[in-house]
Amino acid sequence: MGLCAASGEEKIRNNALDRELRKDNRKQEEIHKLLLLGAGQSGKSTVFKQMISLYGEGFPEAERKSYKTIINGNVVASMQVLIAQADLRAIEQKNAQYAISDDLAQHKDIVMSAKPNKGEMSTEIAESIAKLWKDKGIREIFEVRSEYQLNDSANYYFDRISDIGQVGYLPTEADVMRSRARTTGVIENTFIIEGNQFRMFDVGGQRSERKKWIHCFEGVSAVLYVVAISSYDQVIHGIGLILYCPKNDVQQAASDLSVLSLFTTFFPQLLFEDGETNRIVEALELFDEICNSRWFARASMILFLNKRDLFAEKIKKKAITVSPALAGYEGDNSYADTTEYIIEVFDDRNKTDKRIYPHLTCATDRDNVQKVFDSVKDTVMHKGLVDAGLTTVG
Repeated sequence: MGLCAASGEEKIRNNALDRELRKDNRKQEEIHKLLLLGAGQSGKSTVFKQMISLYGEGFPEAERKSYKTIINGNVVASMQVLIAQADLRAIEQKNAQYAISDDLAQHKDIVMSAKPNKGEMSTEIAESIAKLWKDKGIREIFEVRSEYQLNDSANYYFDRISDIGQVGYLPTEADVMRSRARTTGVIENTFIIEGNQFRMFDVGGQRSERKKWIHCFEGVSAVLYVVAISSYDQVIHGIGLILYCPKNDVQQAASDLSVLSLFTTFFPQLLFEDGETNRIVEALELFDEICNSRWFARASMILFLNKRDLFAEKIKKKAITVSPALAGYEGDNSYADTTEYIIEVFDDRNKTDKRIYPHLTCATDRDNVQKVFDSVKDTVMHKGLVDAGLTTVG
């Protein structure tokens, strides 16, 4: 009798556990999982932050305050890059076009002595950056920024340096959106939109590590692949960097651990790339790998052609054919025709029978991201209905 009673109780417990497991599985199936992927500096982390702002808890004061160190580092590091590049060309290459005024020598030393990896900022540093930003040589080197590595938000922060340099500076949400720091590991956030639950993952890490984690996301509803179309004239820069030293002695400083710390913090891709590959070429290769991966065979593939604002300005001066990946383009430099061609180039990499959903985006534009995600949401939810057998592919 005792054994039968025990067996009956165990069966009741097992049945209850099975019901809970089925309930949990149903809940998990109701969550739309979105995976953000893209090459370095594509803007995917900015998309992630916009989603937090639009549909998550946003960025309250305490959260924005935590970005102050990152933003300070971005500003200082960017000006250090401009000084280094200007001096390299003016001093080493004897190109007076990029010469910084001798009157600003002390300000150069102040900025170059700052430690961006520690988020240093003071009234003195801010004033020096403001003066340097007005210098003709600095402006000239800024105009050729596609020839070296510079944060896309550098000019935005330089224009705000009077605010950023204040003792009580509190980053605005726009400041936060434009900040850049290395994404390591997996960052995730959950959003409830019109009663539907979405979980978004932003994945960092080196390309060489991708095969170790990619299978973990086999069940995602959609992959949001982000590519910076404005980078068509840029290559991926390696660590052979020429950096300014206060004594006007330009030297290679790759062995300097503080310099390595600076660039791995604010320009992380510098340590991993070859200095020769065109950025669109790299983005296409990664897209090919992701789009045709067996791990994402059932996931919707959504293509974000990001930094459309920078792209629109750049094509007025430089043809997209400078990128080997876009060399076959024969049209004019109109925004509509060039973006349509880029979409076709990416679509041609799709070797599956699923559709690619392209969107032209500007991750720092809140309204644009909201409109685009409304479309993404509909795409993902429709796929969920198809998978459940409640509708047909349309």
